[in-house]
Amino acid sequence: MRIESWVGVTVSVVLLCGSATSADERQCRRSTLPANVEFFSDLNRVVQRIYDRSPTFRSQCERIAKASNLRVRVYLNTRIPPAYRALTVVYRQGIEIHADVNVPPGSHLAEMIGHEFEHVLEQVEGINLQRLSTVRGSGVWAVEKHLFESIRAQDAGKIVGLEAYRNRARATD
Repeated sequence: MRIESWVGVTVSVVLLCGSATSADERQCRRSTLPANVEFFSDLNRVVQRIYDRSPTFRSQCERIAKASNLRVRVYLNTRIPPAYRALTVVYRQGIEIHADVNVPPGSHLAEMIGHEFEHVLEQVEGINLQRLSTVRGSGVWAVEKHLFESIRAQDAGKIVGLEAYRNRARATD
């Protein structure tokens, strides 16, 4: 995560990487998920299935929906650097928080989206990952300069992935 301050604007970046959007990605498809979350490309259907199968993901979505100052956009991104599995860019402007969640196409989307949504929730809760990364045993560490990871996000992603996988057979019955 990189944190920079400009006049009235603070930018926090988790696993920073640029992304180009195609015409298909600009065509947003809404789901029954929180109104402050937008899904681009073909993610709407996939994320709806994750939502239906994972109680943990539904809880994350409920917490995101309650954050009236938050807007989340979720993209498929083929340009994520190989060193990262997924990334979220968080922009702060005053009390407003904007998060762009980027996941690669392919499998393990439930785990990756659940993981990245937990990073978004860390920001909503005002958790200072940079400061915590200096505290031994905090469950937060620096991945690179200004880039941080947390056990909390890793665990949330694993749980969402397992619930979505485990409950897929029940969903098709």
